[in-house]
Amino acid sequence: MTNDQGTIQQRLQAVRILSGALIGGLVIFAVVAVVALGTGEYPSPVEAAALFGINVLAFVVAEVVGYRTEAVRPDADPESALTTGLEALQQTTILRFAITEAPAILALVWAFSTGSAWPYLIGAFWSLLCMAWHVWPSRRVATRLERSLDREGGRSGLVAALSGSTGPSTPGYQQF
Repeated sequence: MTNDQGTIQQRLQAVRILSGALIGGLVIFAVVAVVALGTGEYPSPVEAAALFGINVLAFVVAEVVGYRTEAVRPDADPESALTTGLEALQQTTILRFAITEAPAILALVWAFSTGSAWPYLIGAFWSLLCMAWHVWPSRRVATRLERSLDREGGRSGLVAALSGSTGPSTPGYQQF
């Protein structure tokens, strides 16, 4: 498979659509929770702190585990290195989504057990922020993946390919 710029942008667009759909699911669940359960009593500060803590834990796990990839070999040709990078972007996006969505699912269960949508609204809010940081395919995410891919001397060229440039990339400069 050839990695021309059109194909790369199509793959990036597919990841964007998937990420948007997954992140948007939290908002849809919020509407369903409010309609089905109502907004009864607000949870205690301890419960709200527990929901926040669960999300912090998920954020840390996503930071530690969510960007691990197989390294690109130093002798890999640029096309196969870029293919490895694009596949890593797709695969780790799903992994980071699963990790950062887990607190929202727990909060939804918590909401149904208490009969109020508030636990879900609190947990999903923090989960949404985690997803925006870890799941949406931004330059920051691609740069983290590229560091993991290139750690043994190979060059994936992931950031340059996704941004459409052929020169060196500047981390944190621009979103895709």
